[in-house]
Amino acid sequence: MIQVRDSFQIRFGKIDQAIDLFLRLPKEVPEVFQPAGARIELLSDISGTMYTLREAMHFRSLEAWDESSQALFARPEFQEWFKDWKQFVEDGNREFFHVEHDNGGWSGKGAVVVRSCFRALPWRVHDAVDLLKDHGAMLADSGVGQRARVLTDASGRMFNVVLEIETPDLRTWEDHRRTMFRDPSFQAWFQRLLTCASHGSHEFYTFVG
Repeated sequence: MIQVRDSFQIRFGKIDQAIDLFLRLPKEVPEVFQPAGARIELLSDISGTMYTLREAMHFRSLEAWDESSQALFARPEFQEWFKDWKQFVEDGNREFFHVEHDNGGWSGKGAVVVRSCFRALPWRVHDAVDLLKDHGAMLADSGVGQRARVLTDASGRMFNVVLEIETPDLRTWEDHRRTMFRDPSFQAWFQRLLTCASHGSHEFYTFVG
């Protein structure tokens, strides 16, 4: 499975209107997405550049995504929808990821999603993937996270590994962050991570549909 991640910079103050408009698209042309087995997630920023909207589409393969895209662009319903959509978008970019461990999607609207992005050392990607799967399980066991998903790069710079996980709220995540280094199991895990990753970052999102 692959994840196609489109990031849109929405005009300042227009995020709610953009979300409402975007959520109309799969309903207007469901026959385009359903045959390709697509799953679409829409997330808005909690951290980072304000008024950013990110769409994560999941397909069986790159070929399925390409076929779905070509079918969508050819539909007159899409052309009409796009006339309104381009009024809200100032810029954007697209990334492709391999889904190494799937989660079936988020629990529902309003879910807080944490995206932890790591730069693996050259040729240590598979080790990093295994460690992030373990970390997702550790977070679930401690009640801090659920529905972990692990991704690796399929475009852009090589050796990138990502953990996406749902947390109950930002306070729960922050309380865990402040105390996690006291846990011997986390200390052991982190020492292993240091052998296969050089640096990382966190991003926070709200699942909107």
